[in-house]
Amino acid sequence: MEKLINVQDDRKDEILLTAIDKKALCVITRNGPDGWQTFKSRLVAGSAYDRIVLQSPADVDDLPTFFAGQRLGISFRRGHKKCMFASIALSHAVQQVAGQRILALEAQWPQTLQELQRRVYYRVEPPGRTVRVRFWRGGVSARADAAQTEVQTYTGSLLDLSAGGMRILSTEVTGDTFTEGEAVGCSFIPKPRAETLVVDGVYRHFQVESDGRVSVGVQFVGLEATDRGRQILSDLAAVVTDYQREQARRQRRQLASRLPGR
Repeated sequence: MEKLINVQDDRKDEILLTAIDKKALCVITRNGPDGWQTFKSRLVAGSAYDRIVLQSPADVDDLPTFFAGQRLGISFRRGHKKCMFASIALSHAVQQVAGQRILALEAQWPQTLQELQRRVYYRVEPPGRTVRVRFWRGGVSARADAAQTEVQTYTGSLLDLSAGGMRILSTEVTGDTFTEGEAVGCSFIPKPRAETLVVDGVYRHFQVESDGRVSVGVQFVGLEATDRGRQILSDLAAVVTDYQREQARRQRRQLASRLPGR
């Protein structure tokens, strides 16, 4: 089963310095006043065991403000892998970086770096089973209120899953039930006798499927920023890998049954 791998310290610094040298694109995750938020950025400078500098996100109308002490999750691609680490914001100000003045976000050099195969971010259907999903407004922090019916809970079945999100078939929602970017909490049991996974997400889209059923798309957020989140991400990766392998076995059996002489 594919799981989150901790990179050894010397290799961690080498990977990060190479990514900085290439000005690698990255995604910053933070838990702000309105819940989990993600921003596109770029690694632009840094020195091992000191600090790392990221270009302040510029793909939003109002530039976000980062405060010293804020916990951040940062991820970037490296070949067939996704690398991620947690850090703490140090400063957010205009700096001279590589001869240019930019609005830069300084963060602590990470103590650990994790890698995950990018194939677990490919969507896969739960093979041969129905997986029920509960979801509600407000994210995981509103789970207790949802359980006590103070927040409405919706139900549906899992259409597909990846380490980055899910699509849920549901007859209980319409196109205006949620707004794009709204915080959503999701809980589901991915396999028989497995533990319940409870994940923070944001609502992304409402879609009419080819068979006329409707689905909602949820993007998982916040998993890179905390120890608990990275454990959930590792669990999700293991589930997705199981689904992928089980789906491949079913396809091989179906192909074999159609061969002449069988």
